[in-house]
Amino acid sequence: MKLLSINLEHFRNIEAASLNFSSRRVFFIGSNGQGKTNLLEAIGLSSNLRSFRKAGTDGLVMGGKNESRLFFKFEDETLETAEILFGFKLKGPKSLEVDGEKIKRLADYLGCFPSVCLSSRDFRLVRDGPAERRKWLDMLLSASSPEYFEALQSFHRSLKDRNSLLKHNGSDKELDAFERILIPAANKVFQLRDLAFPKLSNSLRNYYSSLTGGREVATLLYRPDLVVRTEDELSQKLLKDRLKDRQFGSTRSGPHRDDFELSIEGKDARTFASEGQQKGLVLGLRLAEFDFLREATSRIPVVLADDVIGELDVERKENFKKLLPDEAQVFATGTSFPEGDDRQTWETFEVKDGTFLNAV
Repeated sequence: MKLLSINLEHFRNIEAASLNFSSRRVFFIGSNGQGKTNLLEAIGLSSNLRSFRKAGTDGLVMGGKNESRLFFKFEDETLETAEILFGFKLKGPKSLEVDGEKIKRLADYLGCFPSVCLSSRDFRLVRDGPAERRKWLDMLLSASSPEYFEALQSFHRSLKDRNSLLKHNGSDKELDAFERILIPAANKVFQLRDLAFPKLSNSLRNYYSSLTGGREVATLLYRPDLVVRTEDELSQKLLKDRLKDRQFGSTRSGPHRDDFELSIEGKDARTFASEGQQKGLVLGLRLAEFDFLREATSRIPVVLADDVIGELDVERKENFKKLLPDEAQVFATGTSFPEGDDRQTWETFEVKDGTFLNAV
């Protein structure tokens, strides 16, 4: 994929901006708080309509305005173009159009314009709890598989209903009815996660080895909360746990409690890895995400690098640039130009107070 142009209205601190891109390497330079990350955030919204910085759209509409509108023009691998219009208000539903046609089902849109975002927030994938890692996994698999996205939605809806019944002393008959929806959805979520991890783990291992010159081995291990291979096994587990679930008022087992473990040389990276090792690990994980999306969607994801290239040491930075395919479009930000980089390889925009000036 290649982003040809973007137009923004009333997005964060950007009142209005219209940018055209002629290169596959684009750099936004400026002091902190000027709007560099806001621009990357807007580009990221074109992939899954979710910000990589926060949940929901609160705070995305410019202060004093009621609505934000984002327009994107993409070119795919066959040189076909597509135009996206995404709008959202302070209150009310979002609107999404592709080539003038309204998109009613998110499942029909996810994966059409894939992107991968690298930022300092990625440390959360190592350091934070399971919820952060599940969020990353769910977004990746939803973007690569409509089947996964629909199963995940069905699972969470039925899980919410089951938990409500557990809290309010619902009857066994009512629980049976919702479990008939929950069980196949949960089983499908587990199966598709289980299928994805060998690919992700192999890619991470290869990328981390390349980033570190082959000195260390990184692994990615799926840690499902339940290891059940059939719907009958899951049904029996839920029935067995029903009494205690009633006492707790929630479903205590299932895909909503899954996790995965990142390790270096067999040691949990959350506990034993240095900051430099963790930085290389999440970078390798994002590159593995790039490969996974590319294979699943048959499209080359856009790469968003928010103030990370300049933070890498010389070896990792050089290895990272070598690992990115030339055909991948990269949008990067920084307060200064990455040391050692040739400015001529980047199309550069200077950013100040939400305005963007093409620095020729």
